[in-house]
Amino acid sequence: MAEKPVWSIRNDGFVIDLAAPGVASVCFVEMGAALAGTRRFEGRGISIAQHCVMGAQAILNEGGTQLEAALFLLHDGHEWLLGDWTQPQQQLLGSLLPSLAVKAAIGQMKAGWDAAIYAAANLPLPEFWTTRQKNLVKSMDERMCRAEAITHFGPQAASQFSDNHPPKTTGTICIWGTARAEEKFAEYCHTFIGPEIIARQAALSVKTRRGATR
Repeated sequence: MAEKPVWSIRNDGFVIDLAAPGVASVCFVEMGAALAGTRRFEGRGISIAQHCVMGAQAILNEGGTQLEAALFLLHDGHEWLLGDWTQPQQQLLGSLLPSLAVKAAIGQMKAGWDAAIYAAANLPLPEFWTTRQKNLVKSMDERMCRAEAITHFGPQAASQFSDNHPPKTTGTICIWGTARAEEKFAEYCHTFIGPEIIARQAALSVKTRRGATR
């Protein structure tokens, strides 16, 4: 995605090139840990991991398939590496820079890593999702976002979102601790992706990082 590598230092001290998304770099264990430690709404909401798990639970509770729930579980997976680009942040960037260029750049970064993540999970890539799958993931994301905002900031926050019905979550939306969020994300990854794939990707990602040079 870039002329030169964009190195990001990982927890083990090795690096990954953010500009070169690839299946070999994807680790669902590290993803869960990172997303569990990153909170939505500029750090004031539930973690990204909890958002993904509760949205996946809601899809199942509303009669969706396990595949559809799996697609939602990983829809923010790219934020494990790229961070949480909130809508206010994107709007601010758009006001300072050509908005179409900002939107296109952010979309390209996310799409590159989304493709690698879903391929690593042996799930359909977003470009091949059915219309129902695309609409379902987008709708649940918006419904969860609205429900989370109301829970955290009160009913007046609903005015900032399109009117939609609350998702059928398993339990109320209350902030989980980091350990619980990481554990639940891992549990759903094992259910939807499978322990063999998770173990394979963990080993492969370590090998890939250690082979990278700055």
